Amino acid sequence: MSAIQNNQDIEQIYKDNLNFWDTAWTRVTKIHKDPPKLPYIHEVARKFKKFQLKKVLDLACGSGWLSVFLSKYNFDVTGMDISEAAITLANQWKKEDNIQNIDFVCGDIFEMPFPEKTFDAIVLNSSLEHFRYDQAKIVFEKISKTLVDKGFFFGCFDQVGSGKGEYFELEDSTHVYTDDMRKGMMLRNFTDEELKGLLSSFDILSFDKNTYGSRLVWARKK
Repeated sequence: MSAIQNNQDIEQIYKDNLNFWDTAWTRVTKIHKDPPKLPYIHEVARKFKKFQLKKVLDLACGSGWLSVFLSKYNFDVTGMDISEAAITLANQWKKEDNIQNIDFVCGDIFEMPFPEKTFDAIVLNSSLEHFRYDQAKIVFEKISKTLVDKGFFFGCFDQVGSGKGEYFELEDSTHVYTDDMRKGMMLRNFTDEELKGLLSSFDILSFDKNTYGSRLVWARKK
């Protein structure tokens, strides 16, 4: 499909993407407390423990399953998501399970509500795919500023294709869905080279693929 022209309302497209996610979370009426069976999340906890990290930020945390998982290893976790509906679910989970070492924050990743050098580690799990390339650059600038010196970053970046549904493309190949099921959702496949470029202010410690084709990236702020 042809790319959308520059004169289109790019910001409205992004707002529609956010509305898609908030609407999706609003439809969730029951908290799913069983974490997905992803072996790498145990490795995240082990490595954070190995380096004696304490303060962890879980970006785009959704209803908070990864934040809750990490809290069980006694990290002080902050989970942030832009969806108020998602954060409402996360806070409900926190209250029901009486979890003391988590704070959930509703916030915009482009306007991080934290001072510089706040966190020892930041996690971004299967979320970058819903940003344009120019936005991804800003995301990593914010991550770098919010990490302490020599702070750690872990990211899971999924290999995504067009999938089912109708969409149009932005000039950077971001897909914007128009069908009823995913209307407004943005989806972009980042290449290995793009991801490594986005992490230019980090030393990449490992860059691996799992059996699903997702890139698992460990990095440390320079």
